[in-house]
Amino acid sequence: MLCCLMVMAAMGYGQIEPWELYYSYPWTGYDFSNECETGQTLYYRITDSVNYEVALTHPAPYSFVTLDFWEGYEKPTGNIIFPSEVTHEGQTYTVTSIDNGAFRFCSGMTGTLVIPNTVTYIGHYAFDACWRFSGNLEIPNSVEVIGRYAFNSFNNITGEINIPNSVVAIGEKAFASFWKITAFRIPESVTYLAPGFIWACEKLVTLEVDENNPVYYSESNAVIERETKKLVQATKTTVIPEDITIIGAMAFEAVENKGNLVIPQSVISIEDEAFKYAHFTGTLNLPENLQYIGKYAFYFSYCTGALYIPDGVSFIGEYTFTNSGFSEIHLPKSLKTIEGNTFYNCTRLEMVEIQSEVDSIGSGVFQHCDRLNCLKVHCEVPPECWYSAFSGVSRDIPVHIPIGTLADYQSAPYWNEFTNFIEDGLMSVDEEETSQVQVTCYPNPAKEKVMIEGIEAAEVQVYNALGQVVKTVRNSNEIKISDLTEGVYLLRIRDAKGVSQTERITVIK
Repeated sequence: MLCCLMVMAAMGYGQIEPWELYYSYPWTGYDFSNECETGQTLYYRITDSVNYEVALTHPAPYSFVTLDFWEGYEKPTGNIIFPSEVTHEGQTYTVTSIDNGAFRFCSGMTGTLVIPNTVTYIGHYAFDACWRFSGNLEIPNSVEVIGRYAFNSFNNITGEINIPNSVVAIGEKAFASFWKITAFRIPESVTYLAPGFIWACEKLVTLEVDENNPVYYSESNAVIERETKKLVQATKTTVIPEDITIIGAMAFEAVENKGNLVIPQSVISIEDEAFKYAHFTGTLNLPENLQYIGKYAFYFSYCTGALYIPDGVSFIGEYTFTNSGFSEIHLPKSLKTIEGNTFYNCTRLEMVEIQSEVDSIGSGVFQHCDRLNCLKVHCEVPPECWYSAFSGVSRDIPVHIPIGTLADYQSAPYWNEFTNFIEDGLMSVDEEETSQVQVTCYPNPAKEKVMIEGIEAAEVQVYNALGQVVKTVRNSNEIKISDLTEGVYLLRIRDAKGVSQTERITVIK
C-alpha cells in the first residue's frame, strides 16, 4: 500500500507542498543510524521488517526555520558513498528507497552522486538543492519512480542524462536547473512525465524519447504525448510541429528563446505556465483555432508588437501576459471575463481594444500599464470593474465608447474616474463585413502600396488601430501606404453599387 501511495504521489495524485512532505508517508522518526563507508552518519527507516528493507531517511521532522529535515543534526558533507546494504543489530537490510526530503539542502555533499542499484524509489525533494554534486549523474537500472524536485538545482552536473529502462514515472521539476547538461534521453518504460519534469536546463539542446515508448515520442527536440498530440516538454531548439493540438503546462517554461513566436494553427489550447519565463523577444502570433490560454501562460515572455487574440478564445487565465512588451492588445468577441492581473505591468502597452461581450475586468488587469494612452471599449454596458483594474493608468486618456452610452460609463464604478470619454461609431480593426464579393489585397504585408483585386473600388477608407479614418481613396484600386506608420489597418472597400468589403492589411517598414 505504501509503495502504491508513493507512486500515486509521484504521478500527481494529491500534490504535496514542501512543508507537507513530513506527512506524505507515515514517518515517525528514523529507526537507526549507521556510519557509511566514507565516514558520514546516515539515517534509516525500516520499511519492510519481513524482507529486511530500509529507506535512507532524514533524522528530524520538517523545520519551518531551516526548511529542511536535519535541524539539530550534522549534515553529511564531502564525497559520499551511499550503501546498498546496511547492518543493524546483526541483521542486514537492503536499501530500497530514498525518502521524501531525505537529503534536502545537504549542500555540503560533493563529488559524484552514486545511487545504490537496489533503490527503486527516489522521493520528492530527496536531493533538492544538493548543488555541489558534480560530474555525471547515473541513475541505476533499478529505479522505478523519481519524485518531484528529486534532483533540483544540480547545476554542476555535466554531460547527458540517460534515464534507465526501469523508470515509469518522473515528477515535476525532478531535473530542474541542470545548467550544464546537453542531452536528456527517455526510455520506453516511462509512462508518466509530470509537467516541467526538466526545467531551466539552459544548455539542453537534445531531448529524445525511445521510439518504442507507448505514450510519448520526440520530434524537433520536444516530448509529445502520442494520443493527445500535446507538446509536453521543449528545448531552446524546438520548433513546434504543425500537428500539435496542445501546448502543455510548463512546456517552454524557462526555455531561453529569442525572436518571434509562431504557434501552429492546429493548436487549440495553451496550458498554465506554458511559455512562462520563455523570454521571446519578438512578436506573438496566436493560431485562429485557439480556444484556451491558461494562467501565467506567457508570464515574463517579453513578446512585443501588437497582440491579436483570436475570436474563439473564451478563457484567458490570470497573470497570463504579465510583464509582456506588447504595444497594442486586441481582445476577442468570445471573451467575457478578463481575469485578474492578465496584463499587469505591461509597461510598453499604449492601446487596448475591448470587445462587446466582456462583462468583467478583474483586479490589476491593466495595473502599472503606465504608457496606456487609448482605450477602445465596444461594450454597450460598462463591464464590472475591480478598483485596481486600471491602477496607475492616467484617467485623462481617450476612452472610446459606443454612441449613447456616455451616461452609463460616467456613472459606473471606477469607469467614472475617466474624464475623456469619446462617443463614436468608429470601426474596429477586428470588425468584419460579409459579402459575396471575393476581394484580395496584395502584397500583404506591404511597404509602399496595396493593390485591390476582385472589386472595382469607388471608395476605399483606411482605418487605423484606433478605428480612425487615416486615408480615403476614390476610384482607384491602388492604395499608397508609404506615408502610414507600421501597424495593422483596415480597408473598407465600396463599389459604385454600394457593395462593401472589409480587408485587413499590415504595413511594414
